Amino acid sequence: MLRVFVEGQRETPAISQVKSLLSDFVIDDIRASQPEMEDVFIALLSRANLAGHERVEMIKSDRHTGLASSPALAIEADKICRDFGQFRAVDQVSFQVKQGEIFGLLGANGAGKSTVFKILTGIMPPTGGEGKVAGQDMRSASRAIKERIGYMSQAFSLYQDLTVLENIRLYGRIYAVPRRQLKQRIDWVIATAGLRGAEGRLAGALPMGIRQRLALGCALVHQPQVLFLDEPTSGVDPVGRRRFWDILIQMARVEQVAILVTTHYMSEAEHCDHLALMYAGRIIADATPAQMKHALQQAAGELLEVATDQPLQALKVIEQAGFEEAALFGTRIHLLAKEPQQAREQIENALAPHGISLLSLSPRPPRLEDVFVYRILEQEKEARSQ
Repeated sequence: MLRVFVEGQRETPAISQVKSLLSDFVIDDIRASQPEMEDVFIALLSRANLAGHERVEMIKSDRHTGLASSPALAIEADKICRDFGQFRAVDQVSFQVKQGEIFGLLGANGAGKSTVFKILTGIMPPTGGEGKVAGQDMRSASRAIKERIGYMSQAFSLYQDLTVLENIRLYGRIYAVPRRQLKQRIDWVIATAGLRGAEGRLAGALPMGIRQRLALGCALVHQPQVLFLDEPTSGVDPVGRRRFWDILIQMARVEQVAILVTTHYMSEAEHCDHLALMYAGRIIADATPAQMKHALQQAAGELLEVATDQPLQALKVIEQAGFEEAALFGTRIHLLAKEPQQAREQIENALAPHGISLLSLSPRPPRLEDVFVYRILEQEKEARSQ
């Protein structure tokens, strides 16, 4: 999905302008929508020439081996379980990730995402279930798996008192990159991660976004077939996140690296080819972002955005009127309704006695955040009823 900010244009001419720019490409779908706050942030920085327009270099690596003989499926998880005493942290988790695919594992804190990562990478044994990573059995080939994967954890794995160049060189040696190839691999990491000019700086003195790109480069120095990223852009500003994702998309589309990523940013989840949503150790949804949104509309109806002069009070009233899954998004209220016109009448009738003015009620295409909130609230409601 590509988001384009068209300044000073109404909806129809803006769509026409973008279509003309992309006339050499097949456009499956194009629509105008209100910008997200992240879009506004980037646009304002760009207007003030503060965004820093330099982009990472997209340099194809010298990968000669691995892809031709790689399995069509880079990751296979089959009913994986993990118990800690009487507590089941991972419960019958199954999914597949293809080579060259970006697969997102979503869920609230404590959903079991990091535990799944540790099991698949051989850091932690499973209580039950089977799995393969880069063609190797996760139970019996942990060393072979570690040689074929790159891993970037929530806590940075960089040595803060070493320079950029020293960190990359160290990881190249840790991953046993042949000495004759090491300089070439270091040069590739520096170019791809956009680290030119920073080679002699200490890792601990780097801005967060650049530090994350360095950590990613260290995870890629040995040309892994599979890349595990556990909330890799936590704490990084929107500009840094977008540059980071430029690299990930390059890795998946050009280098054919399989990427398994966890994130709390729904805008990042939109970049994924496929998503699995976890709750209480289980996968409760497994589909593409578009399929998840469509399934939400099929199950719960159209997304409506409500604007009032008293949003907090209005949310309570709307929930009491029967829209229990309504949620506050900034100063607007989002809710789902299978009969939009009937919902409008219900909301107007509910708000009027409380002196709350309904400023607008309009349909909106659902976002992944709407899917996430609805599915989690649905699971919590089901858990309370048991």
